[in-house]
Amino acid sequence: MKRLLTITLTLTLLLSGCGTNAVMEKKSEGQSEEQAVKTPVEASTSSETDTTKEPVSIEFWHALGGSLGDGLNEIIADYNASQTQYVIKPVVVGSYSEIDEKLQAAYAADQVPALVAGGSYNLFASKGLVSPFEDYMPSSYDKKDIVGGFLKAATMDGKLMVAPAYGTSQVLYVNKAVLKEAGKTVADLKSWQSIADMRADIIGKDTNKDKISYVWEPMWGTGNIADMARSNGAHFLSEDGKTVLINSAEWVNVLEQVRVWLHDDKIMKIHSGGQGWEYWYKTMDDWVYGKSLGYTGSPGDYVIALEAVKKANTEGYKNEFAVVHQPGWGSNDPAPYFSSLMYFIPNDSNLTEDQKKGAADFVTFATSTDNTAKFAIATGYAAVRKSVLDLSSYKEYLASNPDADAALKQIDLYAVPEFIDPTGGSIINALKEAVDKVEIENMSAKEALDVAAEKAQKELDKINK
Repeated sequence: MKRLLTITLTLTLLLSGCGTNAVMEKKSEGQSEEQAVKTPVEASTSSETDTTKEPVSIEFWHALGGSLGDGLNEIIADYNASQTQYVIKPVVVGSYSEIDEKLQAAYAADQVPALVAGGSYNLFASKGLVSPFEDYMPSSYDKKDIVGGFLKAATMDGKLMVAPAYGTSQVLYVNKAVLKEAGKTVADLKSWQSIADMRADIIGKDTNKDKISYVWEPMWGTGNIADMARSNGAHFLSEDGKTVLINSAEWVNVLEQVRVWLHDDKIMKIHSGGQGWEYWYKTMDDWVYGKSLGYTGSPGDYVIALEAVKKANTEGYKNEFAVVHQPGWGSNDPAPYFSSLMYFIPNDSNLTEDQKKGAADFVTFATSTDNTAKFAIATGYAAVRKSVLDLSSYKEYLASNPDADAALKQIDLYAVPEFIDPTGGSIINALKEAVDKVEIENMSAKEALDVAAEKAQKELDKINK
């Protein structure tokens, strides 16, 4: 554990957690635009204009800090230097929830910014408070090039309402050396059942300084369970949005099977509790140092995970680094959730048409193939354009960073947009309590989920009155 934590301390600004907005928020606070590192890039997407005119000011609210904030600030500086028609003026807000609060007040006072990254764009859009991005995007914005999952999440009523910035969806980190010795390949990770069935071939395999004790380690919390359940056909709510479904058979079957793997068969393990991200590091540590075949984690883990494995190899541990998309449940296709940060343009009378066009022009620049590739390489998060896979610089990156495109491909082919809790978190919290009772206390899944569903239904009923 100490070995991985040492690496973590030196790279901690690069680490991002699981595939939810709450975790993305956790990892992106605390750095202002003055701390950006600025480097030149190639030409602007904007048309030239009369240089005697004052540039149109675009106030831009975001909550990104650390490596994410650095990457965004570099893009802002490059954009402002590349043209004279618009000037982006970033305002760093403390968190996504704070953005929501400030925006509500700004709408009431007719003082909204011209552009926002993050926030509850779905909620604001449902109230007519978001200007459709498609109405202002320049011709150079190639909508067809957007990664499939991101495009689906950003499209409302057939129109591109918001624009994807980057995203995350949890993937599998695997010790390919152990797979090979067991006569298996990553193709054998096609379902959660097939992974569990490897127990006889995998558990006990020598990793030079340890032995494989667990065939897999899911990450503590609701995320991995929700991904498995979604592949099994599960939903959080009924189609009309009035009934909580987290105790349906599709949920119960998945969580009960996980309980069996954890407590009865003891072929899987979770780390829970501790301070901060301690449970995350312990889970990763087991995989790095040869105690588990693999674990389910964020693409934001990539930089730390790769460096940790390289260091472990120098110490004699047997681990060949690999990342693959999540498997399905049984014979079903994978259907993991993904979260994405979105740019959106508020709809308010204080904004001019020129400001809205400028906001869309900046977003087009920020999410160009080159820039989304640079951002992905710097942070580990998934790029939003499919064309990055054909970019020579990204191909060079992949040559020395194996499987770094796993999350992008997963979001394009399989992933579904994350569940937006209409209660503000009550449904997710009830599910979390149930998952903890099963994963930690060994309670039956049906019993735990029935209690959770009843609790969540009461909160849903309050907002549906």
